[in-house]
Amino acid sequence: MQPTIAMCNIFDQNTEKLVAFATEHGFSAIDWSLDPTLPEPEFLSLMKDLAGFQVRYHCRFHGVDVAYNDQRGDESLALLLRTVDQIAAAGGRYMTVHSGLGNPSGKGIDMNRAIRNLAVLVAYGRGNGVAVALENLTTPLTNDPLLFHRIVTESDAYVTIDIGHAHAVRHLHPGKDLFAEYILPHRDRLLNAHVYHTELEGYGHVPPDALSDISERLDLLGLSDSCDWWAIELMNPSELLHTRDLLQSYLQTSSLQADAMRQQIPFFLGSV
Repeated sequence: MQPTIAMCNIFDQNTEKLVAFATEHGFSAIDWSLDPTLPEPEFLSLMKDLAGFQVRYHCRFHGVDVAYNDQRGDESLALLLRTVDQIAAAGGRYMTVHSGLGNPSGKGIDMNRAIRNLAVLVAYGRGNGVAVALENLTTPLTNDPLLFHRIVTESDAYVTIDIGHAHAVRHLHPGKDLFAEYILPHRDRLLNAHVYHTELEGYGHVPPDALSDISERLDLLGLSDSCDWWAIELMNPSELLHTRDLLQSYLQTSSLQADAMRQQIPFFLGSV
């Protein structure tokens, strides 16, 4: 089964513009970044506008990190637990969370605290029908694939792989096949991918110019049967549509290649 290609809420919380754009350009799936300051009734009202779309949720909350080793860690966990409730109330089943967002030095965070609090969040999500996935960032702790693997494994979290973030931290891990180290150990728990080329400090997310920029990473994602959601994390409409076209071309070619391979497999009749 091929993954669903999703777009982000590129018009922030404006669902009217989002629905119009998505409908015009053939998107059936939305990767929705929540506003944690929005009252729950307003959030649920917005989600009713997206009733005709598949929706997964992205908790891109600056300053919120369950890994903080002080009161901020407890407050972050409490906020994310409430967010699980909101997502469940909207009928959602998937949410992606961060550790290290906006904290490039990693100051004040603790590995064990991250694991303990994330485990609580994951268990609470599971009890409410919401799969909680951790995303790799360009900041500690998840900018190291080994630490990322430990957090995910010990907390029992699912995984969202951001292939642009992985590209952006290659200089921190010279000599390593970083994309494989992020993706392959998590093939059985990888649910979502964030797709674009790379991230540049002071600029943001950079789209691929050509399919060759990202095709090797897409090949690795394809090894995970559970990764059925490719969200294009680009806010510029023209960049979004260009990248969508590249992904559709890639998936079409992959499908044709798979069909050709199946036709080459000999069919043996059993003995009568």
